[in-house]
Amino acid sequence: MRRTIQIEFNELSPTLIDEFIDAGELPNFRKLRDSSEVFVTDAASEINLEPWVQWPTLHTGIPDRDHGIQHLGEADLVAGRGIARELAAAGFTVGIFGSMNMDYGPLDGFVIPDPWNAELTPHPADIKAFTNFVVSAVQENSSDQLDKRAALPFARYLATHGLTPATARSTVRQLLQERRDPGVKWRRSFALDAMSYDVFRNLVRRHEVAFATFFSNSTAHLQHYYWRNFRPEIFSLPSPAEDHTSLADAMLEGYRNNDQLIGRFLADFPDDRLVFATALSQQPWDTTKCTYRPKDFDQLLRLIGIDMTSADVAPLMAEEFLLSFPDEAAAARAIAHLDQCRVGDDPLFRMQDAEGPRFKAGCAINEWSQARTMMTLPDGKQVPFDEYFYRIHSLRSGRHHPDGCFWVQSATPRRVDERIPLTSVAPTILRLFGVNAPSYMKEAQVALSCYPK
Repeated sequence: MRRTIQIEFNELSPTLIDEFIDAGELPNFRKLRDSSEVFVTDAASEINLEPWVQWPTLHTGIPDRDHGIQHLGEADLVAGRGIARELAAAGFTVGIFGSMNMDYGPLDGFVIPDPWNAELTPHPADIKAFTNFVVSAVQENSSDQLDKRAALPFARYLATHGLTPATARSTVRQLLQERRDPGVKWRRSFALDAMSYDVFRNLVRRHEVAFATFFSNSTAHLQHYYWRNFRPEIFSLPSPAEDHTSLADAMLEGYRNNDQLIGRFLADFPDDRLVFATALSQQPWDTTKCTYRPKDFDQLLRLIGIDMTSADVAPLMAEEFLLSFPDEAAAARAIAHLDQCRVGDDPLFRMQDAEGPRFKAGCAINEWSQARTMMTLPDGKQVPFDEYFYRIHSLRSGRHHPDGCFWVQSATPRRVDERIPLTSVAPTILRLFGVNAPSYMKEAQVALSCYPK
């Protein structure tokens, strides 16, 4: 059976890929597209258009109204289901590298959970030296607060598990450039992509998997924040003056970085079948919305009056963070304190309902303002907002779009104009292995010419 590798580049736009290919910017995407059956997936029927929802939909073939996942960390709602589980049950060795919001648990191959679900256990166990550092790098990508204790085990793991000289050189070059010009730190995610690919390739070969996934979020992040820098003429307001000049090319560089990864897949796995998927995409968004995050979580929460001596705070995506307390009463007191914080008449925080002694919270202020903003604490004291919060990256300028990419390498390449349901991807992948879709996958597979006879 021919090995299949599913490349998962989060939120890349089918329209931009074609545009950049036509401009000669993405030669490897062109090679892959021209050797594939090319479809556009449609997630318009999904209730909540967020990647941590659509990726479970793609992996399980279950629409979000049925699988129930609406937030990060809810992968247990589809435990035991999905492409990897069905292939493993059919006797295939499977490897999962970062697929978003899926709790696949231990498999005969390997499982690297996505970095926003740090409580999930990687497999095999030694990969934790890699995942611990990646979690820190991704969840704190807007600051310099990386887990220094995790750096040495991370480096040791890389050195013995596939790190290439080219990746090592490019990483050192990036770090040196950052020292000369901190404004180019946004490119750091490209180094992480390269290191992740090195580890992925090593795992695929070591475990001889029949099916594997590789997930990257780097370009999705760049689109959300820097579309305005890339195409200023389509926005009503320019980017903030303090934005670094290099951000004008950030989006295109993100696609070029993905193109380089595609080139590595094509070179390293020439006899395998490549599948390319994005689950959803993005489109430009003319807004002044932005994201704020506490400069120092412990300092801010103590200022508000929350006892942090036995509490724990963990950053999540963007403005969100997870607060954990020793008991439900302490969590309820913290919620009450946060609920009393205001900016004018508006709440300072938004919160999800507590799950036992823990809950998620985030800054509810999402509009950019050049005027000084004051926040009111539970005791009535007013303090400057910008002393305790900082704006992450730039103004928002990209939002989600239901179109996604689904390309399958085939001896009979073609492009299909009619959109296909996102829920049809999972049964299609199973059919490539001659495995019948389980009853919970309601959508029929896509008609491909490369199915086994």
